[in-house]
Amino acid sequence: MKKRESDLDRTRGLLAGLGFEHAPAALSDLVEHAVREEMSLPVFLDLVLEREHAFREERRVKASLKISGLPVGKTLESYDFAFQRGLDRGRLDLLSTCEFARRKENVLLLGPPGVGKTHLAAGLGVRAVQNGFSVVFLTADELVERMRRDEAGGRGRAHRRKYMNAAVLIVDELGFQALDRKDAHLLFRLVSHRYERGSTVITSNKGIREWPDMLAGDEVLATAILDRLLHHCQVVTIDGRSFRIREMDRLTQPPPPRGG
Repeated sequence: MKKRESDLDRTRGLLAGLGFEHAPAALSDLVEHAVREEMSLPVFLDLVLEREHAFREERRVKASLKISGLPVGKTLESYDFAFQRGLDRGRLDLLSTCEFARRKENVLLLGPPGVGKTHLAAGLGVRAVQNGFSVVFLTADELVERMRRDEAGGRGRAHRRKYMNAAVLIVDELGFQALDRKDAHLLFRLVSHRYERGSTVITSNKGIREWPDMLAGDEVLATAILDRLLHHCQVVTIDGRSFRIREMDRLTQPPPPRGG
């Protein structure tokens, strides 16, 4: 027994020396499991490597989600597709594979307030993180504020920012406030920089024909932005009921009468 423990200690030391972080602590349990299942040596080695990989992957995903700015709890699995029956579920299933991110395509989620655009965008962001892509989530107001600040600091600073270079940039709620000409030009610069370099996911309550009014009333600028966004793009229109109104209705419903 002592020899076995000393052998395990030596193996732990070797694994730690090679940079393994989870396997050294789990080695005893892994060995016991292997003996119980009468595993061959190659299968046991696969088990050790799989556990180490799973540990590292879980840690990577947690860290990436934390720095992404994605809202907590909004995943594709938690979205109520049964309530939003007008949504093309097949289109969302295709987007959930993150092929759009691999191809550096954009995604526009358009629809009135309350239909779950933010939830879907965040869910796609979570799925992108799980697939190894860097993700930045910003509201449109946050993005404009950062672009203004970075513009004041010089163009070189702006081009080094994460929102410029992330594999997937999610811009939420574009259109609730119209942009002035200067801010619209900053948005054009962002879209131009990211064109065919990364994926940009935008949620908006404005239809595409309303974008010129949203962008300082400048049709030429709006056309230039849309030209780059729509060239490689998936457009998802959600024309359904509001989740928030459903929740308000539920809360304001009178309680059922008690049985007599």
